Amino acid sequence: MKVNFRLIFRLAIHVTLSLVLLAVLINIELFVLIEWLLPQEGDRQDAFVLNGMLLLIVFFVLFLGWTIGKPLFYIIGWINRLASGIYVEPDHHRKIYSRNKKKLKRPYHLYKELIVQLHTLADVLETSKQARSHSDNMQKEWISGISHDLKTPLTYIKGYSSMLLTPHYDWNTEEKRKFLMEIEHKADHMQELIGDLNLSFRMDDQQLPLNLEPTDLVEYVKRIMVDVANDPRAVGYNLSFEADEPYLEKLLDIKLLGRALNNLLLNAILHNPAGTKVHIQITRTTHLNIRITDDGIGMDEESLEGLFNKYYRGTTTDSRSEGTGLGMAIAKQLVLAHGGDIRVTSTVNVGTSITVMLPL
Repeated sequence: MKVNFRLIFRLAIHVTLSLVLLAVLINIELFVLIEWLLPQEGDRQDAFVLNGMLLLIVFFVLFLGWTIGKPLFYIIGWINRLASGIYVEPDHHRKIYSRNKKKLKRPYHLYKELIVQLHTLADVLETSKQARSHSDNMQKEWISGISHDLKTPLTYIKGYSSMLLTPHYDWNTEEKRKFLMEIEHKADHMQELIGDLNLSFRMDDQQLPLNLEPTDLVEYVKRIMVDVANDPRAVGYNLSFEADEPYLEKLLDIKLLGRALNNLLLNAILHNPAGTKVHIQITRTTHLNIRITDDGIGMDEESLEGLFNKYYRGTTTDSRSEGTGLGMAIAKQLVLAHGGDIRVTSTVNVGTSITVMLPL
């Protein structure tokens, strides 16, 4: 991207030539007046003095025009750079400041507010550009991960199916059952991935009407915890539950909020080692709070900031960390759709606490 110096040059030439032409015309007119209308020598001398003063005024106007116009050329060049996608100041921006680099030089001080606004605009555009680039990179990595996540169970399904269909070996009942269980498990995993994708796209298009019905929140969350505890991936984890009140009625979309809470609980299991304690507590304050606390590995600042970002798959390389990178983002969107919010605190090697806050 090149700065459009032609525009700046044309503007400078136009202003300069206009002022020079004005000066020439004034001098010609004064010369004619002196020759024809002022025949006396003294009058001519006074007229020449007047003409000289006028020339000084014209040159002063030219100098003043350049002094005022130079910052404008600088600003026009800067705006042109912004339009070209270059969000840093022009290379010679230091020249507009005094030696201590704290104050603008006099010609530029007149446009101080405009220069400050350009600084702000450039910073915002540069930040947006970097964020967009980061998001694009995350999306590419996410697509690559999704392709791998879909390909892996397909490989297992194809492999086990081929083994069952081979005519060279007669599998016994227990072996067939084991193969079919693996095929079912991998098919369920693929269904979960596709469900996350479908739900995410529906929420992007805001096509997610809630089917609200009165529900006992305590019993509802307890059932979700039991379902997660019976998941094969939860073997070796200690899940516990408590509620301050035995019954709390709330209008909920049972299916969608259940998906959110299921994602949050599974996240506490999949990203922590066996033996981790996961505790679910329901309290009533200014909100109805569902707090999920674990004593696992915790998260660093980077993981904490990206936890609910779409396409974020975490910084861990643990092979057990399956998923689309959409689960936590979907969970938050579903809670927000219920008028609630999610807050997270975490400390590395201490644990994580996630609180779902629903309005009363």
